[in-house]
Amino acid sequence: MRLDLIPEISGSSLFKNSPATNKANEIAPKDERPSSSPEPAIAHQPVPDRYGELFNNLYDAALITDLNGRIRDVNPRAFLQFNYSKAQFTHQTIFKLIENIDLELIQVLFENLRRERFTLLQTWAIRADGSRFHAEVTVSLLKLSTPHLCFLVRDETQRYETNMMLLTEHKALQNASDAIVVINQNSEIEYTNPAVAAIWGFPTATELLKRPLGILFYEPNDSFAILRSLVGETYQISGSAIAKRADGDTFHVEIHAASNRDADGNVVGAVISFTDRTDRERFENTEHDIQELRNKICQFARHHSSAANTLADLNQQLAEIARYAVNNPDKEQNARIQNAFNTLSALETIIAENGEKLDEIMLSPPISDPSITQKL
Repeated sequence: MRLDLIPEISGSSLFKNSPATNKANEIAPKDERPSSSPEPAIAHQPVPDRYGELFNNLYDAALITDLNGRIRDVNPRAFLQFNYSKAQFTHQTIFKLIENIDLELIQVLFENLRRERFTLLQTWAIRADGSRFHAEVTVSLLKLSTPHLCFLVRDETQRYETNMMLLTEHKALQNASDAIVVINQNSEIEYTNPAVAAIWGFPTATELLKRPLGILFYEPNDSFAILRSLVGETYQISGSAIAKRADGDTFHVEIHAASNRDADGNVVGAVISFTDRTDRERFENTEHDIQELRNKICQFARHHSSAANTLADLNQQLAEIARYAVNNPDKEQNARIQNAFNTLSALETIIAENGEKLDEIMLSPPISDPSITQKL
């Protein structure tokens, strides 16, 4: 049974050797139910010496209590684990050492242990200075002259922190935008994150497990080329390739691969990350088109400036012609000169307006596709 309750010193007295005929130190028989009546702080039991040696050399901290939670004996490991002295343990209860344990739970444990060999608890243990550590506690029933409980407490801090770190890393991989694939030495897929299925268009990431990495490439042999590159002193590589989606469409991917090696340094697989180049290439193509458009606008602006200068010269020349024709009686010629002035004036207006538009275009930021830039 398992319960999750989370939100080398002197020898053991209980397992010290005593003559088999010595009845003075035995606990008198009594009802097995928890009792609130006082009992001796440390009890001595006549048990074989081999059990005392085993008790004293247990790696886990061992705490033996009566059914009221009072500490009756501890092993040397408990002094190190909890930082209590022997005298402090004498007056201590299990409720102060293990979180979330009370008399009601002890009764539950006792009833369960009458049917089961042990009960496993995941909880927090409390040291003498009040600091806590994550603990795995195994509880078993000792059938002495009266029933006692044995709590074996193992400090699980390192494993707990490692598990939490692995969980954090797993969540990071699961939520990564890049596709992550782990392959074995035969280039078979052993792990993929959801991004792989999303980019390649597969229903789920698990559908790819145990399948060859080559199904992700336009050229299946590219998968073996990755492993062949990760040999000798080459532990990481980068490159690009043409990938093939589930529907057959092709696209470009950037590849970053790192080798997995055994204790002898042999390559046994690789961790590969893929970056979809589709949006990036679309963005780069858009930028290229925009740059070409701006170049054409700049060329048009130069032509516009040249036309404006030419128009100014024509206007000046026409003005000189008009001065000579002031006293000219030829009304038809004078009318043509006036029409030319009007035409030049209209052209100047058009060129001026175009110049303002060109200035706005030249000073405006580059045009881009918001849907692309947001993804990038």
